[in-house]
Amino acid sequence: MSKPDYIEIVEEVFNKTRNKPTQEFKYLGKHIVRWDAISKVTGKPLFTADMINLFKNAVYVYGVRAKYAHAKIKKIDYSEALRYPGVLKVITAEDVPGINDVGYVLPDQPLLADRKVRYIGDTVALVVAESLENAREAGELVNVDYEPLPVYTDVLQVIDLNGLKEKEHVLIHDERGSDVLSRYRIRVGDVEKAFKEASVIVENEYRTPMQEHAYLEPEAAIAIPEPDGGVTIYAKTQCPFDTRRAVSNVLGLPFNMVRVIAPALGGGFGGAEDVGNEIAAKAALAALALKRTAVVLHTREESIIGHTKRHPMVARYKHAASRDGTILAVDADIVLDTGAYASLGPFVGWRATVHSTGPYKVKNARVDLAVVYTNRVPAGAFRGFGNPQVHFAVERQMDLLAEELGMDPVEFRLKNILRNGDRTVHGQLLDHGVGLEEAIKRALEISGWHEKRKLYSGIKGPVRRGIGIALVYHGNSIGAEGADFSTVSLIIQRDGSIIFRTGLTDMGQGSLQGLVNIAAEILGVPPSYFKLELADTASTPDAGPTVASRSTAMGGNATLVAAYKIRQRLNKLAAEMLGCASPEDVVIEAPKVYCKEQPDHYITWRELVEQTFWKGIPIQEFGYYRAPPAEWHEETGTGQPYFTYTFGAVVSDVEVDVETGLNKVVEATVVYDIGRVVNRTGAEHHGVGGYIQGMGYALMEDTVHSENGHVYTTSFSTYHIPTGLDIPERIHVNFVEAGFVRGPFGAKGLGEPSIVAIAPSIVNAIGHALGSKQANRLLNRIPATPDIVREAVKKAGLAR
Repeated sequence: MSKPDYIEIVEEVFNKTRNKPTQEFKYLGKHIVRWDAISKVTGKPLFTADMINLFKNAVYVYGVRAKYAHAKIKKIDYSEALRYPGVLKVITAEDVPGINDVGYVLPDQPLLADRKVRYIGDTVALVVAESLENAREAGELVNVDYEPLPVYTDVLQVIDLNGLKEKEHVLIHDERGSDVLSRYRIRVGDVEKAFKEASVIVENEYRTPMQEHAYLEPEAAIAIPEPDGGVTIYAKTQCPFDTRRAVSNVLGLPFNMVRVIAPALGGGFGGAEDVGNEIAAKAALAALALKRTAVVLHTREESIIGHTKRHPMVARYKHAASRDGTILAVDADIVLDTGAYASLGPFVGWRATVHSTGPYKVKNARVDLAVVYTNRVPAGAFRGFGNPQVHFAVERQMDLLAEELGMDPVEFRLKNILRNGDRTVHGQLLDHGVGLEEAIKRALEISGWHEKRKLYSGIKGPVRRGIGIALVYHGNSIGAEGADFSTVSLIIQRDGSIIFRTGLTDMGQGSLQGLVNIAAEILGVPPSYFKLELADTASTPDAGPTVASRSTAMGGNATLVAAYKIRQRLNKLAAEMLGCASPEDVVIEAPKVYCKEQPDHYITWRELVEQTFWKGIPIQEFGYYRAPPAEWHEETGTGQPYFTYTFGAVVSDVEVDVETGLNKVVEATVVYDIGRVVNRTGAEHHGVGGYIQGMGYALMEDTVHSENGHVYTTSFSTYHIPTGLDIPERIHVNFVEAGFVRGPFGAKGLGEPSIVAIAPSIVNAIGHALGSKQANRLLNRIPATPDIVREAVKKAGLAR
C-alpha cells in the first residue's frame, strides 16, 4: 500500500534537509521576532475581557458555587435572588435545553449540578443580572437545601496503594458504581525472577502535589445571540472546536449554529483546555435565554476554585539492579487523584503509564495505575500531562539506586538509557532520532557536572551546595489516546501577502511562529509576509486541540504540506517565466525570484503571484497531516504508543541551609533533543519558562484543601509561585537535533517536555547537598519546602 501524499511530502523534505546545517536555512532555527511580539508589548491585542466594552446592553452571569464538597441537593430556592435589583433570570439544571454535561472525556460533569455536588467549585445556579456586582450579591440569596455526605480529600481514603483495591466508602460517583475512573497496566518479562536475581533493590513511596496553572488571564467568555437562533462566543479556550462541541451539546444545537472564536490568550498550560467549555456554555445559555450579549468573568478566586489542576500522585516504586548497574526490573503501584470529575483524567493516567519507567531499557516491568475520584477540585490537563509525576518518582529512584551501588548518578544513567536501536519497555523499536546520550553529555559539559559534584561533596558547613541531574522522554502528540490530525490553510493574496489560518491557538507560547517559519522557509518569503488569523470555528480549519506538544509536530507537518504544494506550482510557473532548466532550479528569495545559475536575471515575488491569477494557478492550499497509527495493548501495556519522543537532560545546582531547610536554585542547565530547532527564540524561552514553572512545582506550589474540601490557596498571597527573586541567576538552554523522519524538517515537540524533569533534578541536587543516604531517601515528596527538607535533615540526624 502506498503512503498518503502528506507523509511522502514530509519524509521527502526531511531526507533532503536532514544533513543541512542550521546556518544554511533562511528562517528555520533562527532568532526571529514572533509575529505578535511588538503588538503585545505595546498593548494592542484584545483579550476576552478587553472586549466586553465593545458590546452594548450586555448582561452578566455569575455562577453560584456549592457550599459543601460532597452533598445531595434536595431543593434549590432562588425566589429571593430573582427579586434582587437588576436580576433578570436565574438558571438551573432544569433550564438546560440540551445535555446538562460538560465532561471532556466522559459525561460525568454536569454544567449545573442537579442531583448532588462533588466539590466546592460545583455550580448549582447561574444568576443573570444587569451588572456583575448585582449578580454576585444576588447569588448569596440562592438557597440550596443540602444533605451533606462524607468528604474525601486524600485519594488513599478511596483506594489502597498496595494492590490498588478500592475501599468501602460513600461513592462520589454512585451512578458509576465505583470511584476508580480508569486503570492501566504494564506486564513485561518476569519481574519476580528479576528481583530474586538482583544485587540491589530500592523501594520508596512518592507524593506529588495538585499544581495550579497560575496563568495571567482568568477565565472569561462573551456570548452574542444571532438572529438565526445561533450564538457566537468569544472565550478563553485552547481548543475552540472542542468548546464548540460542548456548547452545542448543552444548547441542543448543531455545530454550524455555534461559532467559537479564541481571542488572544493570557496563558493556558492545559488549564484553558476544558474550563473553556464550561464558561462558554454558561454565557451561551444566558445569551439565548435573554436574547442579549452575556458575559462570564471570573475573579482569581473563582478561577482557582473552578478550573482543573495537575493530578496529585501517590506512588510506590520498587527497582531492581545488578551489581554492574544494569536495571533488571521495575515494580510500581501508582494512583492519580482526578478530583471530583474525570476531565482528561483517563488520558493523563494513560500517558503516565506509558512513561512510568522513564527513558531507560527495562526488560521486566509490572506497573499498575489507577485514576481515582475525590472531592477535591478536578484535575485535568497540565503541561506534561502525567509525565512530571512519574518522572519525579523514577528519577529519584535512579539517584537512590546509584547511591546504593556507589556509582555516579550520570554513570548509572548512561548504563541504562535508551539509544538508537533500543526498544522501550513497551517493545517499540527506536530505530533513529534518539539524541538522549548527546543531550546528557552536553548538559554535563555546560554545567561543569564533574568538577562541581566533587567540589560540593566536600562541603560540610550549615550552608551547602548540591548538583543533581534528571532525564526525560516524552511522547509527541496524542498517540494511541485517539485519532490525531492537524490542518492549516495558506492563502496567498494578489499583492503577495499571505493569510495563515489554523484552529491551533497561541496561549503565549509562540508555537504559531514556528509554523510561519516552516511556511516561510519552503515558500522563500519572509515571515513578515504572513498574517495569522485568530482560531475561529467558522473560518479556520479544525486542527485538533492545542495540547500534547502537537503544534509543531502536527501543525508543522500540515503547514509543510500546504506550503510544499503551493511551492511546486510556483516553481513550475517561475521556470516558464524565467526560462530555468527545470522547476528545481527556481530560487525564491522574496522579493526576488530567479534561476539558480542566473541570480541577476529575476522577476519579483509580486509579479510571480500576479501571473498565477492570469494563468489560473491556485495559490491557496489546505494542508492536512495525520499521525502514523499508534498501537497499545491494554492487557500488557505494549505496542507503539507514540510515533516519536522528545528526550532531554536537566542539571540543577542548588544551595541548601541544613539548619533551616531553606533552599535555592542557583544555576540550571537544560538540553533537549527536539529533532530540529524550528523556532529558536521560542524554543529557548520554552527551556527557561519550563524550568521556572517546574521549579515552582518542585519547591513551593500546592493547592491545599481543608478536611471538608474547601480550598485555602485561592490567591497568589497563599498560592506561592516563583517570582523574579526565586529564579536562578543563569538558566543555560541548549539543543540536540537528532531528527525524526516524520517531523517537519525532523522537528519534535518541546512545550510539555520542558517541565517534566525539572522537579527531580532539583530534589536530586538537594539530596546531594545534604550528603546523607538516609536524608536523601526521605526526600520523597514535593513541594520540597523548607519544613520538608528540615524534617529529612532532622530524621537523618544531621541537625544540631
